[in-house]
Amino acid sequence: MKPAAPARISPPPATDFFGTAGTEPSHREHRAPKVFGSVASVADRCALGVPCLGRIKHGISALTLAFALLASTTALPAAAPAAKPNIIFLLADDLGGGDLHSYGHPYARTPNLDSLARDGTRILQAYSTGSTCCPARTGLMTSKFPATYPTYPANGGFAERITITELLKQQGYATGHFGKWHIGPVQQPGTYGLDSIGSGEEESGNKKRGDDRGRDAHIYDDAIKFIERHRGGPFYVNVWGHISHHPVNPTDALVQRWSGLKVNDGDFPPQMHGKFNEVRQAGGDVDDAMRRYLADVESLDDGVGRLLKRLDQLGLRENTIVVFSSDQGADMTKAGNGGLRFNQMGFNGPVRGGKHTHWEGGVRVPWIVRWPGHVPAGRTDAQSVISGVDWLPTLCAITGTNINAADFDGEDTSAAWLGHGPHVRTKPLLWKTSSPGSDSLIREGPWKLVRPTRKNGAELALYDIVNDPAEKNNLVSKHPDIVKKLSAKVAAWVATLPKSYVKTDDPDR
Repeated sequence: MKPAAPARISPPPATDFFGTAGTEPSHREHRAPKVFGSVASVADRCALGVPCLGRIKHGISALTLAFALLASTTALPAAAPAAKPNIIFLLADDLGGGDLHSYGHPYARTPNLDSLARDGTRILQAYSTGSTCCPARTGLMTSKFPATYPTYPANGGFAERITITELLKQQGYATGHFGKWHIGPVQQPGTYGLDSIGSGEEESGNKKRGDDRGRDAHIYDDAIKFIERHRGGPFYVNVWGHISHHPVNPTDALVQRWSGLKVNDGDFPPQMHGKFNEVRQAGGDVDDAMRRYLADVESLDDGVGRLLKRLDQLGLRENTIVVFSSDQGADMTKAGNGGLRFNQMGFNGPVRGGKHTHWEGGVRVPWIVRWPGHVPAGRTDAQSVISGVDWLPTLCAITGTNINAADFDGEDTSAAWLGHGPHVRTKPLLWKTSSPGSDSLIREGPWKLVRPTRKNGAELALYDIVNDPAEKNNLVSKHPDIVKKLSAKVAAWVATLPKSYVKTDDPDR
């Protein structure tokens, strides 16, 4: 019997792609965070009723201290000493900012990632540190902007710069990495403090096409085995899939789940109409291409579901931070090139550009955080501006790992994760490719400045991203003071960068 056509799914009614429509869903009560290091200060712990010996006078008797401890424990629910949380980082590849049902896709079926969002927090102004794969992953691993590396990290690695996995390894974490690498020439245990490395890039694409569970299923298998081995914790694991990077070529069994789907151009903003038209003009079938793309994404969601289910079975849900994101946005320019390129139906939402560009469509990414009892459930944060460069300092704050903040380009955004209020940046976000003559960009407050080089002849541009996320209105002439200030900041940063770069061909960008 022919499988039934997939049911039509409407975008979530409570919020649009930018989280500005409707009302934010209420979230369940969450316990005070049991965190380490600077996130909860001594004063914070005292306010929560936790014994604070720093406030006890030296002359206090042991009996009085015992009664004080008893009183403090009876005032709060009994709890075991906090264990450092496990950390799972699920990273998609070239997944568009609008490719999930919970981010407004009109057709996608992503129930497991949607449940992650329901049980956690979505941060809508989340940014990649680059518009291609290696630069984005470099920022995540090292909290350094990729243009600061004289040798392209995919070719030369991270040199002397420390990684989040090395820092957590020093804190007693078991560390693993499964899936796409693209962060250096050496991919073996011990690299970057990683205990286990598996499912490398040679297993991507057609070689794993025969698995009716999807091309990333083996990556999730390996990650689940790692979690089982280290269930006693704490552990940190990267689960970096290949979906939805080219080639999108799911098995027929996966595509059959989408039989009957017809694309209505009106269900998408104009940014997608150009892609659809390019495919049609090249002789492609947009309906078939969309079915194959969504089948690929659905198989990713299936893998996430298996991993989350195993966490529950192992009793690890409560003390495990799970974060989902993408390395950068979906490509918007190659779908008309024919063949399997037709299937690149990634959707970045109602924003401009995509992969290979620093428009919002290229660098704004989904960001979902779940940590039961700590991260508010069902919450959408549309105010905080965070970046992949913040991953390292945020985890260091949560796990009590001491670092010198000045050594890193990112900052601790844990307050936004934990629902303590929107994160207000003290350091701007900066972008530039590994080329001395490339454009440079800065995001500070609501403003994004594009500073072109004389070489490419592009125009200086200023956008109010909060009010104009689609980057339609260049406000250079209206805000010369802002232009002057941001131009000086980005120019000062560019002056510190390498004057030349060592970079070989990178075909998997």
